[in-house]
Amino acid sequence: MSVESNLEMFNKIRPKIELGITIATFYATTEPRWKRMFIKVSFTSTLLCLVSATYHIFNTFEGQLTGNLAMSFILCVGCIQIISKSILMRYHRHNLLKLLEKMQILHNNFQNEEINYIAAKKLKKFNDIWQICFKLIKAIIAMAVIIFSISNIVRGKSGVIAQIPFIPNDLPYYTQLMLFIQFILLAMASIFVFYTDICIAFFGFEIMAASDILYDYISANTDRIQKDPDFLKIIMIRYCEVVDNIELFNKINFIANLIQFATSIFLSFAVFFFIRLYPKHPVGYPTVMSILVELFIPCLFGEFIKIKMERLSSTLYLTNWYSLSLKDQKSFLIVLLITQREYGLRAAGMYDVNIYTFIKVVKMAASWCAFIFTLEAVQGKTA
Repeated sequence: MSVESNLEMFNKIRPKIELGITIATFYATTEPRWKRMFIKVSFTSTLLCLVSATYHIFNTFEGQLTGNLAMSFILCVGCIQIISKSILMRYHRHNLLKLLEKMQILHNNFQNEEINYIAAKKLKKFNDIWQICFKLIKAIIAMAVIIFSISNIVRGKSGVIAQIPFIPNDLPYYTQLMLFIQFILLAMASIFVFYTDICIAFFGFEIMAASDILYDYISANTDRIQKDPDFLKIIMIRYCEVVDNIELFNKINFIANLIQFATSIFLSFAVFFFIRLYPKHPVGYPTVMSILVELFIPCLFGEFIKIKMERLSSTLYLTNWYSLSLKDQKSFLIVLLITQREYGLRAAGMYDVNIYTFIKVVKMAASWCAFIFTLEAVQGKTA
């Protein structure tokens, strides 16, 4: 595959990523009119979801957590997560666009034919995976929204989890109106979630591709380091580019990952509570799948990026760099010192974003759920 083919592949994906960045950052000033309306409606719907779900919780809470309140709580916390991440992404819009340009360079800037050949295979592999994830996650979110809305329609009044303020309860067809508005708001908010997360996922895949390209290139040329003076230069430049991309990616998601973890604990707790309360209800399972997939994506990227960077560091160390000239050895040792650092994703600089953290978040939510049920059982016996 040629450089032109790589760039053509990237250009097919780029409009989706640019739309994702625009939606995630709520920046619609330079878009066509229909896109500006779409972005504004999505963001406004998310705000209205938060207000209406909070209003419903305050109106219906009577000292006991029910399935209806659990779903309202999920909607409320989910909207807080979306809005918070959107504000942070708006602040980092320049960095997102900068990272997008770096990803384009990855598709068209190759020093030689060998790197071009390796890059073509790796970029196609990860771009294909991203396309599959794009379709799969879109289907999961759409399925969750549809099943959730149909279930609420069947349940009738008890399916209302969001109330629009200033609309009287005795209005004719009030329940049907609320269910319809609820469906529209939820659908628009889910679009906001989907494009934000799939946009971040693209950058994660591209960083992994860049790491794999360099790893394969070094592995295929372990004996060239002392024969070809340009080989060391290429390695150093490309490794620093990978590290720079990871640092920029971390900077963008510095606080967003912490918000993701904090809100996911509450979201997982609420949906586990709902499933425990109604184990045969069809809504709980697609909802929990959507919540866990959204949390799993950044954790999976953090795990893989860390593993790939550790593998790359080991490969660099195992090259026969000791055969280089003294000047080149000094340069190479600088790179080795850089590789000794642990490169992965961090949440607010405090928590590692990896599979272990994902498991801890899910276990914490499950423990809270079990505690609440045990507490209610004890209160029921003593009453």
